[in-house]
Amino acid sequence: MVPIYENYKDYKPPRYAKPAITRLLANLPKQYVSGLESVVLTNAAVIGRGKTQRLSGKKCLRNRCRGWYHPKTNDGQAWIEIVVDNVVATSLLQRGPRVLSRIPLMQDIALSQTLFHEIGHHLDSTMSSLGRGREASADTWIPRLIRCYFRKRYWYLIPFLRAAKAIIDAVIEHRRGRATRNA
Repeated sequence: MVPIYENYKDYKPPRYAKPAITRLLANLPKQYVSGLESVVLTNAAVIGRGKTQRLSGKKCLRNRCRGWYHPKTNDGQAWIEIVVDNVVATSLLQRGPRVLSRIPLMQDIALSQTLFHEIGHHLDSTMSSLGRGREASADTWIPRLIRCYFRKRYWYLIPFLRAAKAIIDAVIEHRRGRATRNA
């Protein structure tokens, strides 16, 4: 198991942050997280000011990023840093009803995108590149990791999700048909 550390400055993280990251890591195949020394949960105040390296032609403020992958160096193993307050601020848990933050599935959805993106960077550097460029490759790993995780952890929801998808597809198709008839 990859150790998870917390390093916050003047911030009290949501109670679900560390348990959700633990669940996400524990339910991934071991080969996906092998070589990771740790995952550090932190907040924007710890990150400080400054800008990132140029990504997709632009620089971003460091304290607005949601996470980083720190590759293996001569000094140590690869590790991941997750900026919890930035992740939570952009999630449905922050904008939706408060009861959602008590549902483990919703907690996992809120944190999985960022964690799996950073694991995608790790897999890109250790296994193989799935896309062109560092960010594109990391983004390409996200759906694979999400499918792998949710099939293992929430296998019992798959029939309900298939039924929900069929209903949503039917509603969308019905609306398209009505829009073309009215045009």
